[in-house]
Amino acid sequence: MPNQDINQLTEKVNLLTRKIEREKAAKKAAEKLLEEKSRELYIAKQLVEDSLINIKEKSEQDIALLQFKTYLESILLDYNQLFLQKPISNILLQRLLDDLIGVDEVKASKIRFKSLDNSGKFRSFYAGDKSLIKSDSSISSPLFWSNEHRQIKIIINSEDVILGSLTLVIDSPISWQHTIEKQLLLFCDMISAAHNRQELLARTIEEKQRAESSEQSTRDFVAMINHELRTPLNGLLGSAELMSDTELSSHQQQLLSTMHQSGELLRVIINDLLDLSKMSAGMLQIIEIDFSPRKLCNMIYDIFKLRTEEFGLEFIFNYQENIPKRLMGDPDRIKQLLVNLIGNSIKFTEAGKISVDIEWKNNQFCFSVADTGCGIPQDKLDTLFDPFTQVNNSSNRAFEGTGLGLAICKHLIDEMHGEMSLVSELGSGTQFDISLPLKQVNNLKVQVDIADANFPIDKLSVLVVEDSTVNQVLIEMILAKFKIKPSIANNGLEAIEYLDKNQVDIVFMDCRMPVIDGFEATQKLRDSGYKKPIIALTASTTSTETEQCYSCGMDEIVNKPYQKDDIRNALMKWGRIIELNESSQNSNLSMPQ
Repeated sequence: MPNQDINQLTEKVNLLTRKIEREKAAKKAAEKLLEEKSRELYIAKQLVEDSLINIKEKSEQDIALLQFKTYLESILLDYNQLFLQKPISNILLQRLLDDLIGVDEVKASKIRFKSLDNSGKFRSFYAGDKSLIKSDSSISSPLFWSNEHRQIKIIINSEDVILGSLTLVIDSPISWQHTIEKQLLLFCDMISAAHNRQELLARTIEEKQRAESSEQSTRDFVAMINHELRTPLNGLLGSAELMSDTELSSHQQQLLSTMHQSGELLRVIINDLLDLSKMSAGMLQIIEIDFSPRKLCNMIYDIFKLRTEEFGLEFIFNYQENIPKRLMGDPDRIKQLLVNLIGNSIKFTEAGKISVDIEWKNNQFCFSVADTGCGIPQDKLDTLFDPFTQVNNSSNRAFEGTGLGLAICKHLIDEMHGEMSLVSELGSGTQFDISLPLKQVNNLKVQVDIADANFPIDKLSVLVVEDSTVNQVLIEMILAKFKIKPSIANNGLEAIEYLDKNQVDIVFMDCRMPVIDGFEATQKLRDSGYKKPIIALTASTTSTETEQCYSCGMDEIVNKPYQKDDIRNALMKWGRIIELNESSQNSNLSMPQ
C-alpha cells in the first residue's frame, strides 16, 4: 500500500480517536452536571418539605390562638352584660374563674379581690388546679410573667386604689403573650368598671337617703317652728282684739294700738319667714279652687283703705267690669301678692297716691300696683327679688322689713305660671304689673255663704281641745262674746273620753298636743262613728299638715292666729249645716213608707 494512503488512513484514525475522547469528556461532563442538578433538586425538595411543615405548624398555632382569643372575647362579652345587670358579687367572680378554665389553654385561675363588705380585707377565689398557681404576694408590678412564661398576674386598679389581682396559668406558646396580656387587661378593666359603678350607685343611694332625710327634717322643722311661732302670736293678737272691746283710757288705747300693730307686723314677718322656709323645702304649693275675684278685691280694698288714710295717701282702686265672675286659682296666694305689693308701696311712699288696677286681658287675670314713692335705683333692680334684699341694706335705713316680700311674690307668680314686670324711676315711683293665666268657671253654681246666715250660734254646745292654757283662756273669752260656755279638754285622749259620755255640736281641735294629738284623736273618733263637725285649730300652714287635717277626718281648718270673726264664721257655717242635716233627717222620717 502506498505511503500516501497509509498516511491518510492514520489521520482518519487519529481524528476518530479524538472525536471519541471528546464525546467521552462530554458524556462525563453531562453526567457530572446531571449529578449536580439532581443534588440541587433534592436539596430544593427538602427545603420545600421543611417549609410546608413550618407553614402547617404556624397555621395550626394561628388557628389555636384565634380560637383562644375568640373564647376569651365571648366570656368577656357575657360578663360585661352580667355586670351591667347585676352588682359585682363573690358568686359572679367565682363563675368568671370557672368559665376561664373552660378554655383549653388555661389550667388554673385566681382572683384576689377586696372584700365587698367594706371591711378592707381581701378574699381569694380559685378555679382549676390550685397547686399550679405559685405564690406571688411580694410582686406588686401591674403585669408580671413567671420565669417559664406560664403564669401571668395583672393588678386590678380603680384610679389609685388596688382592688385586687387576676392570675392565670396558661399552657401556650411564648408568641401568644401579647395577645394574652391585651385580653386579660380587658377583663381587669371590666371588673374595675363594675366595682366603680357599684360604688357610685351605693353613694347615690346614700346621698338620696340623706337628702330625703334632710328634706323630711326640714319639713318637720318648718311644721314645728310654724306651730311654735304662731301659737304665742295667737294669744297676743287675740288678747289685743278682745281688749279693744273693753273700756280703755286714751293712753291704754294708744298702748293697745301699738301692741296690735306690732303683733300684725310680727305676723307678717313670721309668715314671710315661714313661706321662705316652705319655698326652700318645696312645701309651698298652689291650690286651685273656684273663687270670686270681686269678693277678693273688695277685701283688699277694705284692708288698705283705712291704712292709706292713716298715712295720708290717696288710694285709687279700679276694678274692670269685664272680669269673669268666678275663676279657678289660689285666692289666698293672689291675696298675698296684692297685700305684699300694696303694703310695699305704702311703706315706700311718703306722699301722693297708691293706684291699683284690676282687669281681664288676653284670658289672664292682670293687676298693677303703682305708687308715687321713692323709686328704685337701676343698679338695684337685678337683686330686688333675692331673699333678704332691700334697696337700702344699711343699718341706718329708713324703712324696716325682712326683704322677703318681693322674693316670695316672684316665687308665687312663677308657681302660677304668671309674669311680673316693673317700671321704676328714682324719686318718681314704681309700678308692678302682674298677669296670671287663670281659667274661667263657666258653669256657675249658686254660691251660698253660710257664714252670713242668721243662725243662733249661742245655742251651740262646743268642746275645745287645746293644750295651751293661754289659748284656752283666749278662745273661752271669744266664745263668751257669743254667749257660749265651752267644755275644755287638754289633749286628744281627754277629748275622746269626754265625747264618749257627752254630746256636743262642734269640736274645735288643736293639732299638736301631748298624749294623743289632734290628728290621731280625730281619726279614732271617726273610726268609732262620730259624725259631728271637727274644726282644726292649727298654727301650721303647710300643705302637708293641711292634707293631714282633712285625711284624718277634720271638716275645716281655722289657722292661728285666729280672730273673733274666724271663730264666729266657723260656728255660723257648721251650725247652719247641722240645722240643715237635722231638717233633712226629720223630713225623711216623716215621709210615708
